[in-house]
Amino acid sequence: MFKKRIKAFVMSCVLVCILPVISYAMDKDEFLKFLVNSSYPESKVEDTENGKDKNEENANNEKNEKEYIKFHIGEENIPTINENQSTEKNVIIGNSKYQNDIRVTKENPRMLIYHTHSEETYSNSPEGNYHSKDKANSVMAVGELLTEELSKKGWGVVHTTKYHDYPDFNNSYASSYKTIQEMLSKYKSIDIAIDIHRDARDVKNESQKKAEEERLTATINGEKVAKFLFVVGAKNPNVDEVKALAEDITKFGQKKYPGLVLPVVVKPYGKFNQYLAKNHMLIEVGSNGTSTEEAKASAKYVAQVLDEYFKTK
Repeated sequence: MFKKRIKAFVMSCVLVCILPVISYAMDKDEFLKFLVNSSYPESKVEDTENGKDKNEENANNEKNEKEYIKFHIGEENIPTINENQSTEKNVIIGNSKYQNDIRVTKENPRMLIYHTHSEETYSNSPEGNYHSKDKANSVMAVGELLTEELSKKGWGVVHTTKYHDYPDFNNSYASSYKTIQEMLSKYKSIDIAIDIHRDARDVKNESQKKAEEERLTATINGEKVAKFLFVVGAKNPNVDEVKALAEDITKFGQKKYPGLVLPVVVKPYGKFNQYLAKNHMLIEVGSNGTSTEEAKASAKYVAQVLDEYFKTK
């Protein structure tokens, strides 16, 4: 009884002292709502017949009704919305598009995908000489799909579609060197770099093209896809590490998808910029004798191999 009297006295003081001031900012009904909810935040109106919470029901039925009052104590507490923000891990950034020939799929990316020979095209390119700016039928189309597949698996990827072999093919590696350095400087989290190429053979007629397609395609899960392989430049100062990585992934891929991954090719000349990143790979997907569709179909398997390898290692 004593407690009830104290509570009534306090409420009276509040009404007498505060009401004249608050009334300038709110009408009578608003102030009463404020007073009740401030004094009794736990209060609820129960539906005794259905056992439902009336407050919750009203909120669901009247979604368009605005709340009568909101509080933000201090500017630092005002909610903000970041369109790239996500509560989940390993999610592709929402606004992940190519801007200035570069796509970044996640903050703090781990992988860089680029193309030293950006003009390398496949057998069905209408240009017919297997080197052109026919992007849709080139290694860059494979790079785009590989970027997408790896990003779905949670990897942050930077993919650049800059042409490094045009207009000067002889300076391709000098050009891609600058791009790699620029990307590594800008995204210091990158520790895996992948240069996507395709193999090249002498394909002058339909017979040779067919033979090359048979040599460099495999059937995986009922689908005809282009085989792929790793190339190592023997002139790299870290050639042992580059070769060991290529052979290790090849072994892993051959076990997972028999017949899909060809043995590592070591070229006695050149460095291919493979000493720049911690894990640097040159991957050839298909050849000028395989089709764009076969090479693109291979991208998801390349992604699967790389994803599982690096996550298990």
